[in-house]
Amino acid sequence: PFSSGLRLLPGAAYPAWRPAAAAAAAAAAAGEAARRQDDSFSAASVYGARCTSRCLSLQITRISAFFKHFQNNGSLVWCQNHKQCSKCLEPCKESWDLKKNHCQSFCEPLFPKKNYECLTSCEFLKYILSVKQGDCPAPEKASGFAAACVESCEADSECSGVKKCCSNGCGHTCQVPKNLYKGVPLKPRKELKFSELQSGQLEVKWSSKFNISIEPVLYVVQRRWNYGIHPSEDDATSWQTVAQTTEERIQLSDIRPSRWYQFRVAAINVHGTRGFTAPSKHFRSSKDPSAPPAPSNLRIANSTVNSDGSVSVKIIWDLPEEPDIPVHHYKVFWSWTVNSKSFVPAKKKRRKTTDGSQNYVVLEGLQPNSNFMVELQAVTYWGQVRLKSAKVSLYFSSTQTAINKEQVSIVEKAADAAPSFKGRRPTRLLEIGVPFYQDDQLQVKVYWKKTEDASSRSRYHVQWFPESCLHNDTKGSEKSSGITYENYIILQDLLFSCKYKVTVQPARSKGQLKAESIFFTTPPCSDLKGKKHKHISCPTEGVPVVPKVLAKPENLSASFIVQDINITGHFSWKISKVNLHQPMTGFQVTWAEVTTESRQNSLPNSIISQSQILPVDHYVLTVPNLRPSTLYRLEVQVLTTGGEGPATIKSFRTPDLLMSPHRPHLKQHHSHHYKPPPEKY
Repeated sequence: PFSSGLRLLPGAAYPAWRPAAAAAAAAAAAGEAARRQDDSFSAASVYGARCTSRCLSLQITRISAFFKHFQNNGSLVWCQNHKQCSKCLEPCKESWDLKKNHCQSFCEPLFPKKNYECLTSCEFLKYILSVKQGDCPAPEKASGFAAACVESCEADSECSGVKKCCSNGCGHTCQVPKNLYKGVPLKPRKELKFSELQSGQLEVKWSSKFNISIEPVLYVVQRRWNYGIHPSEDDATSWQTVAQTTEERIQLSDIRPSRWYQFRVAAINVHGTRGFTAPSKHFRSSKDPSAPPAPSNLRIANSTVNSDGSVSVKIIWDLPEEPDIPVHHYKVFWSWTVNSKSFVPAKKKRRKTTDGSQNYVVLEGLQPNSNFMVELQAVTYWGQVRLKSAKVSLYFSSTQTAINKEQVSIVEKAADAAPSFKGRRPTRLLEIGVPFYQDDQLQVKVYWKKTEDASSRSRYHVQWFPESCLHNDTKGSEKSSGITYENYIILQDLLFSCKYKVTVQPARSKGQLKAESIFFTTPPCSDLKGKKHKHISCPTEGVPVVPKVLAKPENLSASFIVQDINITGHFSWKISKVNLHQPMTGFQVTWAEVTTESRQNSLPNSIISQSQILPVDHYVLTVPNLRPSTLYRLEVQVLTTGGEGPATIKSFRTPDLLMSPHRPHLKQHHSHHYKPPPEKY
């Protein structure tokens, strides 16, 4: 390492250099460990976002019917509340360990009857966890050590950075992949904009260069921070994921004064990501930090009687979770009165300080047979200003303490320091919002208080069904259910003039919590028609609410061009304008690889699906890089201002490269009819 000509003599002592080098090496090792931990957290967020992007891609037809521009956060909320899409999202959450669990054991308890979407999503997540982005280069392209005839790796995870475990013809080595960013969105611009809103929230905005992704793009936002007067990357926390969104902005409410924040953003779709942007410039809130919260749960831990008859008492409290500024020290005051016939006023007062990271104090040499009052206060510093919390008080008697510490009476005298009821289940009453009409359907929001264990992510199972309806319409009266991690859910597609029952069941790993139920009544259709929604056609008038789109693509056909090892498919169709009652806005085309043709109801081995929206005058779709001798499923729908039409589905098999080397243009019509498993929406 010393290229400047400095030579070290053997056997000579270098006391100053060795400890410094050891310290530097230790710091470097610690930094490397922290970086690896950062990378693993970041990777988990990226995998989850890839998984979510796939779920949105599969539902893109429905999403585009609801939202003109699917690149907004409404599509994510829609997916969370949609029966099939929410099942698909379940494995994408980072709350379980794929390496230890099988997909079957994860999905079946959640969805005992229909878990196809959950299983395929889980298998996809498992696949991307083991297989890195990009394609292996041709074996003959390997050079240097990569060409050595050795089995130096078995899986991509054994290779550093972006390298993959690839064959070189006579062994497997770690090699730099080709097509590393194929189909992957560009990184957002590195300049992030910050603005503090009047509500106290921080809005972070970024912008993309331009969108080259067919699939929906998700943005993962991470931040780190450090305390202090000056920004410092060395003293900062590790990167933490704070949001996953489809919009190019987030609003954060947990921004604390006295902290220097940095942010970074990654754009991710089903194919992967180009990584996070460089850390942003530092941001610090313009607000002054608040005083530390009053200490909570002040109590006696133990007490002992000394040989001289005096009493020692250990008093403990709970440290605050995240104050604006760490507590510098605690001040403890105590005073007492003696239990005797002549009452002595409590004028004697002592004080003691203890370190801010310590949650206990021992009061020694207390007089027996006395009543004590102990006060505790947290103190911190912001520059030259001293910030103090409210005081909390504890009353006890030294006779009771020595004999039976269970009898000690505790009284807390601070508005901030509310006592915590850990053993008691809080009332979690449900509340119902006002029913509203949106996206051509009646909806209502149900919300409740979160479960008491705030540290873990709580999952809620929600069921709802109409108990009775004025018009006795039984359509849609079967039970509906959903799962949410939030403390609310939006119930959609409700019937008018019905009495509904909603049941919310919190689920947690240890035992079941009690379910809560509530009833609500939906308004009659006529109530809404008279107000804002004049276009609603009520069922009593005999007119359907929304005229159905009947237009359907016809004569789906495919031709394939084979050039060397590349196969390009040209898919075409026609449209009859007879059933077209609304203006057409385009076509939604989805193609997917179907690898288990013989077992249509089993899981596909490969879950590759892409979707594209074409303009109204495009009746042909060109898809490059198709696999040879593979069955593809094509689905085409007409999009109109009134929604989407029924899908026309056909399956086509690509030619085998070995069978037709002399025929560059192979015309193949739909000889294969692949009927997809019936799905209920």
